Amino acid sequence: MNIIFATLGIWIIATLSIFAFIRRSERQEPEGEGKGPGIIAITSALLALPVAAMMGGILFALAGSVQVVGWLFDLEMSPGKLGIFVIGVLVYLFTVDSLIELFLKSVMGKSVMVKWVLLFTRVLAFYGIGLLVGAQDGTALPVAAGLAVMLLVIETLFRLLKKSGKGSGRKEPNRRNV
Repeated sequence: MNIIFATLGIWIIATLSIFAFIRRSERQEPEGEGKGPGIIAITSALLALPVAAMMGGILFALAGSVQVVGWLFDLEMSPGKLGIFVIGVLVYLFTVDSLIELFLKSVMGKSVMVKWVLLFTRVLAFYGIGLLVGAQDGTALPVAAGLAVMLLVIETLFRLLKKSGKGSGRKEPNRRNV
């Protein structure tokens, strides 16, 4: 249920942001050419749906990963703490983690060591988020490590899939063997 409310909150924030952006750009146009607030509101709500759906899917996947780690190691985490933990991890991944990854790639280049350092920083960050949420010491570390490893595996598989050309949406040209 937390995922639904979080997705709804994301949709509301995205709708309001898009509404404000469209409204501001409408004011810059000459009089008589702008749209009414009702049309802008409907357009904003519809444009915010894909954003909210994508973020809801990511929240669902993160929550599922945390649940799988909890199940594997027989850990207990209340649904409320789980929801707050997943939202905290999502915020971290889209803000600080991206900056850390850019910094590491600029300093170390494209090497395997970047992935290992990034894995270690994610474990530390997820562990800190778990402790902030109120998870026990024995629960926070395995969940943090398991989630960081799952994210590394997913990123590696995605990169390999992209490198092989499948999933990119491009069709291979028909070739004749002559």
